[in-house]
Amino acid sequence: MAAIAIHHTATDEGAWDGPANEARLDSGRDEAYYRRAFAWQDPEGDATKKAAYRFIHHMVAGDGSPGAASTRGCSAGIGVLNGGRGGTTIPDADRRGVYNHLAAHLRDADMEPPDLREIGDSEIEQRVTPAIEFRLLEPQGGGPTRIEGYAAVFGTLSEDLGGFREIIQAGAFTKTIGESDVRALWQHDPNYVLGRTRSGTLVLAEDGVGLQYTITPPDTQWARDALVTMRRGDVNQSSFAFRTVRDEWKTVEGVLQRSLIEVRLFDVSPVTYPAYPQTSAQARSRVFDFQQGAPDQGVHPPAEVEAEARARRERRLRRLDIAEREI
Repeated sequence: MAAIAIHHTATDEGAWDGPANEARLDSGRDEAYYRRAFAWQDPEGDATKKAAYRFIHHMVAGDGSPGAASTRGCSAGIGVLNGGRGGTTIPDADRRGVYNHLAAHLRDADMEPPDLREIGDSEIEQRVTPAIEFRLLEPQGGGPTRIEGYAAVFGTLSEDLGGFREIIQAGAFTKTIGESDVRALWQHDPNYVLGRTRSGTLVLAEDGVGLQYTITPPDTQWARDALVTMRRGDVNQSSFAFRTVRDEWKTVEGVLQRSLIEVRLFDVSPVTYPAYPQTSAQARSRVFDFQQGAPDQGVHPPAEVEAEARARRERRLRRLDIAEREI
């Protein structure tokens, strides 16, 4: 866990400019100095560099001294944790600790912090790449076996995903490849890690076809067993897990279509089943939200999706009401 422990300080309700406050911090100071201003620290980064820290929320004086926590900075940070401004690429396991840190400052100022949206609660979606199978690269002269394939294909319209079809735009993974620490998992199971971009055992790249991956799996018994099932062809499809950052919805020839423009990638996985899985409730509720503002397209969500969409809108309105009272 890389969230910085809660520290209680005075709070400031004045104007907030995160980049300006970060720019006033000195360079090359010790770890304790930066931890006074931020809520998250990269455990593998240089502790004497600002680049190793995120979620600044303290006011910084002209002489570079971190001061009181900003209530607006804390609220803005929680908004990013909940997906605002493109979301965050810190590990999901650290989100709760960062939230607790920011929320403690808000409570010090007698403010009720917004709820933290839980990972997996109608947020993370999975897709299986149709048509293109992965392959095993096994060097003749020895050496580790590699798994190579495409986790996603650009410009290909999906099957019906429950009231809409989906297409992935070229470049949807560009930002996340450069920023996220992505894992390669066996069947999306986090207990079985085949590779990781940070360690170099997973390499991701976009080309004219889609999102290409190369995995160098570990030399463990479970990984060797997994390779056996892949050689036999029992497992021959690729899947990826993601959260949407930017998308667009439109109706084409009477069919509701979603275009994924930018996503945050969590993992790529060899998987058993070739069919597109059900999308998350979040995506299905977006169908309902779209239809509420468009003419009837003849596509109607089930009752539970409609109820969920209404509940989500009510929660958003409550969060907006809290934000307005803070301002």
